[in-house]
Amino acid sequence: MTARRTPARRTTAPLAVGAVLALTLAACGDDGADDGATDPGASPSTPTSSATATTTPSDDEGGTGGGTGGAGTGAVPVYYVLEGDRAGLVREFHAGQGDDALASAVTLLSSPPSDPDYTSYVDGWVTAAQEADGEIVATVSGPVPGDDAELAVQQVVYTLQAAAGRVLPVRFLGESGGDAVGLPGTNPVSTSPELETLALVNITDPAEGTTVSGSMTATGRASSPENNVRWEVRSGSEVVLEGFTTHEGSSTDERLDPWTVEVDLSTLAPGTYTFVAMTDDASGGEEGSGPATDTRTIVVG
Repeated sequence: MTARRTPARRTTAPLAVGAVLALTLAACGDDGADDGATDPGASPSTPTSSATATTTPSDDEGGTGGGTGGAGTGAVPVYYVLEGDRAGLVREFHAGQGDDALASAVTLLSSPPSDPDYTSYVDGWVTAAQEADGEIVATVSGPVPGDDAELAVQQVVYTLQAAAGRVLPVRFLGESGGDAVGLPGTNPVSTSPELETLALVNITDPAEGTTVSGSMTATGRASSPENNVRWEVRSGSEVVLEGFTTHEGSSTDERLDPWTVEVDLSTLAPGTYTFVAMTDDASGGEEGSGPATDTRTIVVG
């Protein structure tokens, strides 16, 4: 995938996510393109109240579930792009936009992410989606947008599969009914392997702009050397708290696995901070582009 410049982080007001309920998720098959991880299921926290102990939804990375059954009553996982030396997909949860999970996902694919570090490659591109004949059929409004067609298409595939709650191939059709223009491979499209497509660390909880007090439970998914996931709390550029946890799974897993850590915030003065999760860098910065990172703005009350 194309190497991209990491965008500067900026401060925005928290976005209301709305009420979210536990997600009912489907286990995936072992097809090599989309191995869902064994992730205990519960919903992410909302960004306007104290953080609660939560975990990430089960078996829904790589599009292997994550649908709510009724998107109007729960949270919808939406995939965005985290740019950098290795651009990859990351996931946020948003309030459903109606009872049709696929229609809700289409609407949300054209909505901005809560985290200002994320971006969408497919804003306005997908106009409709439905299941038909064992596939998800996505109607699009022109050629694949942007310079990274593969990642743009995978952003849609992962999101629609998560909304459907099943690992189904996604067929991309233009508004005239023929195959979409500019697809990087065959049509329909399956999910590409997680370690080639997803960012290697992703924070699920806390949501961007969450207000916390006392302590918070941070959760997410990662693929990191020796399963180590490092974390920091920063005030501006100063690291005020740090530690590490480990993610589940084994070093041979071809997928991201869940991690969780309880962070004691009781020593921090009220204010705005940045929570950072990082993969381990076994080379100490001597090789590659360094650790993969994901961040969330939190407000300590």
